[in-house]
Amino acid sequence: MASQRCIRRLASLSCKETISSRWRPALLPHSRRVHPTYLTRRSNFTDSVLGRSIARAIESDGPISLVHYMRQCLTGKEGYYTSSTDPFGQHGDFVTSPEISQIFGDMIGLWIVAEWMAQEECRGKKVVLVELGPGRGTLIDDILRITSRFEYFANKISSIHLVEASQPLREAQCAKLCGEGLLPQLEEEVWGQTSKYLKIPVKWYDDVRQIDLAPDEAPFFIAHEFFDALPINAFQNTPTGWKELLVDVKKPTSNIILTKASRPASTKEEEDPEFCFALATRQSASARALNSLSPRYAALSRIPNAVVEMSPDSHGIVIHLCQAIHQAEAGGALIMDYGPIDTVPINSLRGIQKHKRVSPFVQPGLVDISADVDFGALVETALRPDLSVEVHGPTEQGSFLQHLGIKQRYEQIAGKIEDPEKLAILKSGVERLTERGGLGMGKIYKALAIVPEAGGRPVAGFPQDESSIYEEAGV
Repeated sequence: MASQRCIRRLASLSCKETISSRWRPALLPHSRRVHPTYLTRRSNFTDSVLGRSIARAIESDGPISLVHYMRQCLTGKEGYYTSSTDPFGQHGDFVTSPEISQIFGDMIGLWIVAEWMAQEECRGKKVVLVELGPGRGTLIDDILRITSRFEYFANKISSIHLVEASQPLREAQCAKLCGEGLLPQLEEEVWGQTSKYLKIPVKWYDDVRQIDLAPDEAPFFIAHEFFDALPINAFQNTPTGWKELLVDVKKPTSNIILTKASRPASTKEEEDPEFCFALATRQSASARALNSLSPRYAALSRIPNAVVEMSPDSHGIVIHLCQAIHQAEAGGALIMDYGPIDTVPINSLRGIQKHKRVSPFVQPGLVDISADVDFGALVETALRPDLSVEVHGPTEQGSFLQHLGIKQRYEQIAGKIEDPEKLAILKSGVERLTERGGLGMGKIYKALAIVPEAGGRPVAGFPQDESSIYEEAGV
């Protein structure tokens, strides 16, 4: 398979491997989804201006939708991702796979090259790399570093597009991809800069649907821990049908509309508003339509008090990715996130702060909020009859990386390391990415690929059986 040839190609290159010592094994912080304890606790870091604003609105107009609450908390004016605080890494709130080991980015880059090769090198089209939610830029930086070694492929890359709402994170991504001290520049209504890799343009967007692709371009979309941060709606089954779970102010709360200056300092924490779910008194239009959206929801409507979580933004974005791949008849999308393979997520809304799980209903704007990704819904959306695409997966991240060749890639790099400490860091990182138990990400995180319709051909990392691609090749 193509991924096998990519690994062999790397082994034949004479260039020196660069080893990134990102985390020491004993100090690996926790991911968004994997935590030392699953107990929900009240956070006590600082008060939330946004929280008091939301509370005033609820007191005035009544409970709000969960989608609206999450959108305000994450990407609103005072939101989590629009603040100047870096949420990633050991000193932030959570760590992601690219921050754990450079090998993760290596494997994603190899997946892109392998898929490009499998599509007959996309028949002469230019390659456009698009990452949704790039964080610090670590993953796309690793992808460009590893793919630049495949000269023929690298010369086909025409541009890089990053979907990022946070200005501080855009600046961090620019520094990593383009050079220290450089900032995105506004040109023709698009923020951009020139990459240090291949001297190609890097452009930033608020929404993936703003990206304008040319007919001679093959888009490759990467969405790693992106969909989990998109707002969701929640519905509960009642004797009178589905009803929406709204967000209300938790009672009792006193003096919630007092200004910060007028509150006694000794009671500041007690007076910060907390929020909670409240069942809507009436059935909304979206609740009435729920059963018609998926047979999975209709089946759950027969279970008393069943809860359904769904993300309308995820639906729209997946349709756009599929349309772009369908229109280009080339490219692909790789989605990696956490969530169940074959069930509807329930009660998965969570808050993360300083690597600890906290309530998502305290300190809005200061706590990362996420929810399990409904991979079943993504698959249903992608397989619409008007979109000529194929879906592979979801499969567990550990299986995906193993079939892609992470063991062989580890052995290549490990064979060039003489420092025992660096070798231990590398080994620990690979284990963290692939192991299924404990703090391992191998089982909880999933991978899903969307590619042009091609008769169900095998896709790298998603073999048609469970044998290793290396065993198949007799390597």
